[in-house]
Parts: sequence; structure tokens; C-alpha cells
Amino acid sequence: MATNVGSSSTNEAESEKVVIEQRLLKLDEVFVYKIPAMKTADGHRAEDWNLATPLATCSIVVNRRDDSLCINIMAERPKANAPPGATESYLFAQSIIQVKSDQSSHKLEHWVEPVVDSSRYFAMRIRDSRTGREAFIGIGFRERNDATNFRMTMEDYVAALKREEKAQVLHQQFEQSLEHQSAEGGDGGEQPLSMSNLSLKEGEKIHINIKGSGGSKRVTPAASNKQTPKKGLVGLRKPPPPPPDVDASAAKASSVENTVSNTQEKEEEEDDEWGDFEG
Repeated sequence: MATNVGSSSTNEAESEKVVIEQRLLKLDEVFVYKIPAMKTADGHRAEDWNLATPLATCSIVVNRRDDSLCINIMAERPKANAPPGATESYLFAQSIIQVKSDQSSHKLEHWVEPVVDSSRYFAMRIRDSRTGREAFIGIGFRERNDATNFRMTMEDYVAALKREEKAQVLHQQFEQSLEHQSAEGGDGGEQPLSMSNLSLKEGEKIHINIKGSGGSKRVTPAASNKQTPKKGLVGLRKPPPPPPDVDASAAKASSVENTVSNTQEKEEEEDDEWGDFEG
């Protein structure tokens, strides 16, 4: 009985699990090549693939399913029991990528590797779901934009996984901090606030100052200096320029006059001394 209950609960849990699948890219034309073994350690080279004769011309669909990236190569074939010319799509090849940052064997280059001599061709690892065998095939795009979109889709998938892992680590740290705080606080201690407890309590108000809605005017530095003079300093006016030195100029003129008069008197005395010898 216990085993049956456990199995039934397991089946219910598996049936309730939701698988999220998101289409990231769809391109109508991709060339598929049968590629030889890699000749050098530098990487695959598209010039060795006989690019003029591809193995098939297909379409490519890239979906994300949970943490996996599914690259589906879809081909067309005649539809059975249908009018002539009717076709249907079928899965030609598939590559399921599961990138894990902590494992070197689960890097993106393990499944998809660009060639060394072109930006439009890639070597992709595929796996047979029935036998489990793996092999490499070559894929190429006619337009360079299609190849760029294919490469950027895979890079965005890896970047999204890194962001989700970082968010999960932060969430675990937050949960651990809550448990630590609750353990320290005990039953009578303060309980940590929950993440969603951001509402205002009863009686709380929020004051918002909106520019241009009135209220106190803003005081400029110049006005504040005029209204509130600094303490300890007395305002002094600038002294006027000194008046012209009249006394000095008058004294100078009088000294010149005295010098001239003294010279004239001396000359007169000399004339008087020589006056007795006139003939």
C-alpha cells in the first residue's frame, strides 16, 4: 500500500510539472553537410565540406525548454495519402544543449562550434534519441545575418542561464538570512519584514514637495548675504581719495621765488663791488 501511494504521488507530481517551451528563432533556410573528421586541432574548416553539394536544404527552429536549448533541423518530404505536391515537415536532426557553468564538458562549444575559416558555417553535435549515438554535422547559412542571429540566440541563452543562476543564489542567501534572523530573535524577538510588506501603516503619511507649486521661496546666496550679515564684522566704507597737496605745491613755489630773489640780490652786490673800478 505504501509503495503504491508513493508511486501515485510521484506520478501526480510528474503530471503537475509544467514544462515551459519558448521559441527563440526560426530560419527557413539552412544547408546541412556531411563533414569529415577534424584534420587539425585548430578546428573544423568549411572548405573541406564540399560546400557546392549540401546533404540537404532544411529549416532550423531553436526552442528553449526549461534549462535546455533544442536546435531542430526540419526537412520536407511528400505527404502520404495527400494530393500530389503536398509536403510535410519532419525532424531531420536534433541537438539538445544543456549548458552548465560548473562543468567544462557542458560548455556551448561542446555542441556548436564555429569553423575557423568562415562566420556562416558551424559544426553541430547531434544525438540519435533511439540509439544514443552522437555525430557531427555541418550547417551553413546563405545570408550572414542569419548566421549572426543563430550565434546571438545561443549567446543570449547562455547569458540568461547565468542571470537565473545568480538570481537563485541571491534568493537562497535571502532565505538563509531570514532563517538566521528568526532563529536569533526567537518567539519573542522581532520578526524580519517580508519582501512584500512595503505598504504604509495606519496613520502614516507621505509628504511630496513638487517644484513650482508654491511654498517657501528659494533664497539666493546674494540675498541671504544682504539679509543676514556675518557676525563679528563691521562694514566700513572705502576712504575717499586724498585731496591735492596744495600746501606742498605752494611751499615749493615760495622756495623757488626765494631762490630767485637771493640770486638777484647776490648779483646786485657783485655789481656794487665792481662799481668803483669803472673808468
